[in-house]
Formats: sequence, C-alpha cells, structure tokens
Amino acid sequence: VNNEATPQVFVRRLYPDYVSVEGVINMRLAFGLLCFGVTLIQVTCLERIIRPAYLRPQSKLMDVNIIMKGSKFLYMFTSWTWLLLGSTFLLSSYITWSIHNSGTAPQWLLVVTLMAWKISAPLTLLVGSVVKYVLWPATLKKNGTSHNFRSIPSLLQHNFNILMALTELLLIGGLPVRLNHIVLPLLFGIVYVFFSWSTMNHWNPKTGPAAVYFFFDTTLGRTHTIALIMLLGALTLFYVIFCVIEYFTSIGSQGIRQNLIIIMVICLATCRINN
Repeated sequence: VNNEATPQVFVRRLYPDYVSVEGVINMRLAFGLLCFGVTLIQVTCLERIIRPAYLRPQSKLMDVNIIMKGSKFLYMFTSWTWLLLGSTFLLSSYITWSIHNSGTAPQWLLVVTLMAWKISAPLTLLVGSVVKYVLWPATLKKNGTSHNFRSIPSLLQHNFNILMALTELLLIGGLPVRLNHIVLPLLFGIVYVFFSWSTMNHWNPKTGPAAVYFFFDTTLGRTHTIALIMLLGALTLFYVIFCVIEYFTSIGSQGIRQNLIIIMVICLATCRINN
C-alpha cells in the first residue's frame, strides 16, 4: 500500500472536463460530513426498537426487543463501515487540498486513507446486499414491518453509502482497490465478528445475551459457522467485483455515460428503499 499511496492517486480526476480539483475536494468533504452528521444525529437524537428475527427453533436466545440508542448505534457493522467510509472521504479531501495547495501531504496519512478506502468501499456492497436480501425480508416476515430500514438515516447508510463509493470509483478520482489487498476487508470483518461476540451481553443485560444480527447468534452452532463463512465469501466476492470494475475502467476508454450506467445497475442490484 505504501508504494501505491502517492500524491498523484489523490489528485487524479477521471473526468477533468467535468470535475475540477476543487470539485473533488468539495465532493469528498461533503460525503465525509454527511456520514458523520448522520451518525451524530443517530447517537444524540434517535431511538430505535429492534426485534431480531432469530432462527427458530434452533436459536436459544430470548425473543425480546433491543432498544437502540446512544452509543449502541456504533455497535452496528453498518456504523463501522459508514464511519470508515466517511473518514476516508474527509481524509482524502484534506490530502487532495494539501497536495493541490502545497504539493505534499504526510506519507503515513496517504497510506492510512488508502487502506481505509480499500476496506470501506467494497463493504458498502456487502452491507447493502445483506440488508436487501437477508435482513429486510427476515424482519418483514417476522415482525410484519420494516420501518427501521425505511428511516432516513437507515436508507442513507444502506443505500447512499454504495452510491458514494461508486461515485468516487467511477466519476471522481477512482481511488484504487487492487486484488492483492483483499486481506484488509477480511481482517476488518473478522475483527467485527469478535466484537459482536464480546458485546452480546450489552444489548439487554437483564434478559441475557442477544444478537442484533440474527446470523451472529452463537447458539445456532454449525449454522452460525456456515453463516460466517458465507459472509466472508460474499465479502470476497464484492471486493473482487470492485476490483473488476476498477480494472476495466482503467484499461478502457469508457465515457461518463457508461460509468453512470454501471452505477445505476449496481445500485439497482444492491439497494432497497421499500417493501
């Protein structure tokens, strides 16, 4: 990553006729501020009641409500990836500004930002797809409603995250991903699994352990293991998809219209806004 993290990577513009360097700086800044602004509103103002759709009869966890408020919003994998993506945009905005104005930026900051991008960008597809094809249908089937997923902050975190990542990849600066760095998001996902296990007693201390994501229910035994393997497989797949998109756009001469079509197709496949 150190060899790849050069100043040119951050000031590059895919379509200089449409986007100025100042435009790149401002768009990345706006995306980053949006991410942290949404999280700030969640933590300070919102409260959600979640009833996980545990797999019955295998699960041994109690079927009780989880009250999501304050810092508990930060326990969610969505929040982890959302804030990491927001940090990527804020840092890359500062780096681009610094290089554009002074010609330099700290090398360690370039490396950290590029690593954060390689982790957070492909994970947007995983988050959106898991919500669309797994969590949303399971919640709708069990509770008869999906209002938590249809709130504005939730829609932004599960849909607009994908749009922001693809906009950077295909329209703004095309920050690189590279297949040989696939270990980064895998390690990130594994760290979250251990975090999820360690916080099962934090959700409802009076009623026992709980899993906000039903597939992280450790009482499922082998089913839980299979679910984790499938999630890591899906993460790998989406990372490869990101790399393939980046590769073909880098060697080809696709115009802005073709890239807009790619963004639209991927968003249609991974985003969901209603039942």
